[in-house]
Amino acid sequence: MTSTSTIIDHEQFRKLFPFMFVLDQSMKVLEIGSALARIVVEMVPGSMLTDHFKLYRVGQNGLDAEFLQRQTASLIVFQAIKSNLFLRMQVLLVKNPDRYVFVGSPWLRAAAELKDIGIVLPDFALHDSTVDTLQLQQNTNVSLREAKELNITLERRVADRTSELSLANAELSRVMQSKDDFLSAMSHELRTPLNAILGLSESLCEGVYGGLTDKQSKSINTIAESGHHLLSLINDLLDIAKIGAGKMDLDWTNSNLEDLCKSSMRFISGLASKKKISISLFTDPIASTIHADQRRLKQILVNLLSNAVKFTEAGGHISLQTRSNPERNAIEISVTDNGIGISNSDIERLFRPFTQLDSKLSRQYAGTGLGLSLVLQLAELHGGSVEVKSELGKGSCFTVSLPWSESKSHFPQPAPGYKNLDISTDRVAAKGPLILLVDDNEINLSTVGDYLRAQDFCVILARNGLEAIQVVRERKPQLVLMDIQLPVMDGIDAISILRADPTLKSLPILALTSRAMVGDRERCIEAGANDYLTKPVQLKQLTHVILSHLNHLKIK
Repeated sequence: MTSTSTIIDHEQFRKLFPFMFVLDQSMKVLEIGSALARIVVEMVPGSMLTDHFKLYRVGQNGLDAEFLQRQTASLIVFQAIKSNLFLRMQVLLVKNPDRYVFVGSPWLRAAAELKDIGIVLPDFALHDSTVDTLQLQQNTNVSLREAKELNITLERRVADRTSELSLANAELSRVMQSKDDFLSAMSHELRTPLNAILGLSESLCEGVYGGLTDKQSKSINTIAESGHHLLSLINDLLDIAKIGAGKMDLDWTNSNLEDLCKSSMRFISGLASKKKISISLFTDPIASTIHADQRRLKQILVNLLSNAVKFTEAGGHISLQTRSNPERNAIEISVTDNGIGISNSDIERLFRPFTQLDSKLSRQYAGTGLGLSLVLQLAELHGGSVEVKSELGKGSCFTVSLPWSESKSHFPQPAPGYKNLDISTDRVAAKGPLILLVDDNEINLSTVGDYLRAQDFCVILARNGLEAIQVVRERKPQLVLMDIQLPVMDGIDAISILRADPTLKSLPILALTSRAMVGDRERCIEAGANDYLTKPVQLKQLTHVILSHLNHLKIK
């Protein structure tokens, strides 16, 4: 080395560059700086550099004479194989004999790394690398101080923001509770008059108050249809609200899919007949049973079929088809029509709540735009999806895919001790069971009471919860129809008091109420009700439920 320099001798060079090393063309170590020799003790003259270091951020080692020829004017970073030591080096080429002299210092990313790799400041001579290291240490201390100050500021801001969010969440909870209370109240107020409208219409149609002319029957049927349409809108609004609040619970059961399809088709058959629209059903015998919420699945099908009828011209055709898809572990239910169709640009807006594609004041097709939004949300609650294929002027196909496994499909057996009831043949005799009807609405008392008396029941009345308790104890009815929202004492408290009497534990009590919000059913059942029915209820259905509970009481 002394022969190549007239300014410094060999010892001065080693002192100035304590991390230097010298290689020959084969990358064998010839000489090592004092500090490097102390830190990497196994790196001795005669060993290979590649046994101790590798190039940093290079896919392969790649260290050879050709590589070094290209790097004589740039820095090279080496990474120790067995420690966290990084060396930032520049190569000097000595031609005679061929030697590669590497000079530089450790590449430190934090002052703490000095201690980690066993380096002390006296290891550095006063050259650029030493200045870099001291500057790095100073900058690190400043950065740490600034980081602490920034952290204190951030903690203060987080605390302030957390307090703001807590207040916002409390206000949001209050608003959501107010919304639920409003929906519950509106549900009750809307259902109460609807119960009278639908109940009286049904009674009039069945001749409870005497015979009707054809024109009168037609008018009464129109009233009933309008009432049922209004009821469906109320139910859709409540369902959308429940799903949005995450309070929609599914009642999972194994159901016969073909029966569900036929039942749904019967629901819209009257509308289809008026427009002379034919409806066909194609079922896959393999996909005969599905595990789902039967009522919600029927709601999906009725909504899709109703839309198909609405948007199909007179004389058109609608098909309902089920098919199994074992590869996707799914059942696919498709409703296809040859109606007006939907443009591609409108399909993405179909499932938004309150969206009507034809939203002009003079639009031809009425509706709130809730049906398809509810279909999608109910399908997703089941873990499924909805797919749409449509072409303007040619029709549409809506396909609902629901999870299904052939190996797990089975149809449930009826519970022991119950038997099916046929209302037409299993009615009780005239002046039969004594029924207590509890309601504070005179129209409801008259409508439901008259219908039940026409079905050969004996009906007595009470107008509040306290009066209901007295009547039960005095008259010993065989079944109680209990409204929940009552003056003096509400239905929940009345049911609880009746259930506390050991002699009345077997008395069937049916909650018949306009309250249909989340938790209402559970509160009624917890209080001791045997069943829960929401107004408006079809009077035929009510009769069937009454007979079912009386029949079950006989079996016991």
